[in-house]
Amino acid sequence: MSVFARNIIGRGLLLLAFALGCDLSFPRAGLGADLPASVSDGKKLLNEGDDLADKGKPNDAVIKYKGAFEQLLPGMRHLRFQHEVKRDVTAREDLKALLVKEIDEEMTPGEFRANELGMKAIGLLPHDINLKEIMVKVYAEEIAAFYDPKTKTMHLIKETEEKAKKEPSFLEKLLGKKTGFDKDENKTVIAHELTHALADQNYDIEAMQKRVKHNDDREMAVSALIEGEATLTMIGAQMEDWTGNQIRTVPSDYLSKLFGFLTPFLPMGGSQALREAPPILSETMIFPYMRGMVFCARLTNDGGWDALDAAYREPPQSTEQILHPEKYKAKPDPPTIVDLGELKAGGTWKELGRNVVGEMQLNVLLKRYGGRNAATGWDGDHYAVFEDAKGAVGLVWFTTWDTEDDAKEFLAGYGKLQTTKLAADIEPPDTIPDRLRRPREETVLAIERRGKDVVVVEGFGAELTETLLDAAVKAKKTELAPAGEKKDSGEK
Repeated sequence: MSVFARNIIGRGLLLLAFALGCDLSFPRAGLGADLPASVSDGKKLLNEGDDLADKGKPNDAVIKYKGAFEQLLPGMRHLRFQHEVKRDVTAREDLKALLVKEIDEEMTPGEFRANELGMKAIGLLPHDINLKEIMVKVYAEEIAAFYDPKTKTMHLIKETEEKAKKEPSFLEKLLGKKTGFDKDENKTVIAHELTHALADQNYDIEAMQKRVKHNDDREMAVSALIEGEATLTMIGAQMEDWTGNQIRTVPSDYLSKLFGFLTPFLPMGGSQALREAPPILSETMIFPYMRGMVFCARLTNDGGWDALDAAYREPPQSTEQILHPEKYKAKPDPPTIVDLGELKAGGTWKELGRNVVGEMQLNVLLKRYGGRNAATGWDGDHYAVFEDAKGAVGLVWFTTWDTEDDAKEFLAGYGKLQTTKLAADIEPPDTIPDRLRRPREETVLAIERRGKDVVVVEGFGAELTETLLDAAVKAKKTELAPAGEKKDSGEK
């Protein structure tokens, strides 16, 4: 799905920071007596902020914390700020209106509708929900802060008095969450958001996001780089690792296992809206932080902060590369760009838009039907979504896989998912044929495997289904050049 492209930190992720930054996970970093001036100044500002917070002056404390991390982050991340970062405070009750405005600026109503209908046609979203409404509700309750690269401003969220006094949940208490002004939480938020500002000033993250705007999978991969880096540095801040030498060497395999344990608990530590959200929404919110941090840790394990800088210049090309970091550079596996060409539906059918699903979202889609195994081996995909005058929705979706066995695995998982969609009491068959046709009232579901390719056509009449399928199987496939090579970048 097209993610909210402001660079955010959610409240569930703050719990992650406390869990990883405490003594249960890693020891505090030690520094000698001869501290660099920036570190000495930064630590002094942190102490001054704590004193102000203890005196009941939280707004003054936050200003000190911001100044502190503008001193501390450059030494930790080995990058310099080009200028001071603007700061703003947004009341949580005003956040919904701001989010609606931001979403409308990022996507036209037509683009948003195309994405929503495409996700529903594929099976990522229930047909009866309003995506924008639920997104705004989740983000308005979950966001702890965000950095806006358009305005170069760090937005901190001011809680209502009622929320500020609310007792933490059991999980929040377990991980150190407090009522009222939480000094550690505020420092963690500021460290995370200022990392986004640091990256933006050095690598222009708005331009990075714009280049991949119409490819949800690549957009999520870029988001994972940006959020993964900020999560890595905020954990380092919790550890007081002001040189960045300790956090960059924490084994990525260890983090991956730890995150696998913690991930199911994150929604529990979030808002009610997040707990009730469709899995695709909650999991795409968590993915850039969790898997993104593992990806970034893998880079810094192998090549230090220089390797992360190189990734900003040559961003990951798919969520497949985030999930399997070795496919980014060590054993490059760039995605295949699929061009569906012209698809003539005729009649009152109108094509609304096209997009890419990718391995991460396929994993969520097929969780009950092979999940990770069915999604692994993804090499590329592209779908087109249509709507007719009566509001009926049609889908043409081309997927291509690394091997025929991978294509068969996806066929089995997706075929079983579609069988279950027909009726909840139908037991999906053990095997799905390479050529599947299922009538659905006046329409037909068609799934067909040809070698390493699997094509899905759904929502059209029988004759039009075959016409569109015959057109789709002729899609042009072009392997994207590995990151850093001078070939077609695939960024439109």
